[in-house]
Amino acid sequence: MSNYLGIELFFKERFNLLYRAWYALWVYWWPIWRMTISGPRIVRKWHQFSLIKRGQKILDFGCGTGYFAIQAAKVVGNGGFVYALDCFPRQLQIVKRRTSKNNLSNVTTILSDGDTDLPDESIDVIWMCDVFHEIKNKDYILKELHRILNKVGLLVIYDGMKERLLDFITDQFTLKRQAGKLFVLSKS
Repeated sequence: MSNYLGIELFFKERFNLLYRAWYALWVYWWPIWRMTISGPRIVRKWHQFSLIKRGQKILDFGCGTGYFAIQAAKVVGNGGFVYALDCFPRQLQIVKRRTSKNNLSNVTTILSDGDTDLPDESIDVIWMCDVFHEIKNKDYILKELHRILNKVGLLVIYDGMKERLLDFITDQFTLKRQAGKLFVLSKS
């Protein structure tokens, strides 16, 4: 069991009413904000910088309820594929419902808090939105992402850590572009 699942179960068992309120806020309010305010702005940056393209294989690392996984699946089309990874099973259930509702067959979910089980150099773009700051073992995750990213692939991180994020980027990645909280990195 991942640390995240253990924490979620602890709160569910010990603070059921508080847990339900927190979960409702997290699962229902945040996606509304993401879909109506912040998400469209971020997706415009995808298009501005040509980050997601038709036919690509994408990993949405820390996908949450799937807003970006669904947006990416629409862009990559039937010739591409999106892996939606999250450490919370409930989030992935929502992703599955939303992909089904949108008639998308090019999305699969991965329950994990680190290991992807994807083949070496199999991903064109790894997308992380508002999750990097929450990762405990950043070095381990960055090694795993480096392993699965293809030679010309991009690691794209959107996170409030801003420039502090660069303190964790080792010689494995090189910063190609930055626009505010958006960092585009390639393999070194």
